Amino acid sequence: MLWSDAIKALAAQTLVDGPDFEVKNFAAADLLSDILATSKEDFVILTGQTSPQAIRTAVAVGALGVIIVRGKQVLPESINVARNYGIPLAATQLKMFESCVTLGGLLWSSPSSKN
Repeated sequence: MLWSDAIKALAAQTLVDGPDFEVKNFAAADLLSDILATSKEDFVILTGQTSPQAIRTAVAVGALGVIIVRGKQVLPESINVARNYGIPLAATQLKMFESCVTLGGLLWSSPSSKN
């Protein structure tokens, strides 16, 4: 699935834009230590954490982007850090579970998941 497909499916607002890219997986957690423990590749982080540390965690694990869930207000410092590191950032009003279900369905029905 493409980043733009995920953003559209979640009715998310793009806060830091970048070129479109393929997403093969997602990691969803509010505990950034759980994200740090992941071994996923080509993935996007779903989290309710809005601090700059969430963006730095994405950089540390090689995440392709970050989507903030639950309609949380993203801190301006976080937007600046994402922009500086080139990490696409978006926010959705959907809860974490709703976001996971929506993206899981989209991910498993995308043509690239059938390889």
